[in-house]
Amino acid sequence: MILKFLEKIGRKKIVLDRGPTHPEFHKAKPWMERYYVLFRKRPYWFPFNILIHRMLDNDHGDGVHNHMCPYITIILKGGYWETNSKGKYWRKPGYIGFRSADNLHRVDLKPNTETMTIFIPGPFGMRKNKRADYKTKI
Repeated sequence: MILKFLEKIGRKKIVLDRGPTHPEFHKAKPWMERYYVLFRKRPYWFPFNILIHRMLDNDHGDGVHNHMCPYITIILKGGYWETNSKGKYWRKPGYIGFRSADNLHRVDLKPNTETMTIFIPGPFGMRKNKRADYKTKI
């Protein structure tokens, strides 16, 4: 019900699996539905935001990625496989993960499982390493 309300007030965005600067952008497909609970466009000075993600597909490519800022993820429904430098782990509903902006990981969904998370990105400017390009292997 809350997702329908957020969509109605313009707080839903379909995120594609690759951006317009990607060399194969013509192959882009929906990757997740993002619902903005707090800010649609967070002010740079504000320390966090609250988003709901309905995940539609695995991370693209074979590699890992990092984020622009540290974050907290809370799995509400479904779950996913998270691969990081320590291995591959099943993250079930109720899991709470705290990650630095430089944490390299990838997310793969279990087939026929609807996965939803609360995603709380923290302050900008905390990443020390360059942006991973989904080709990086761990």
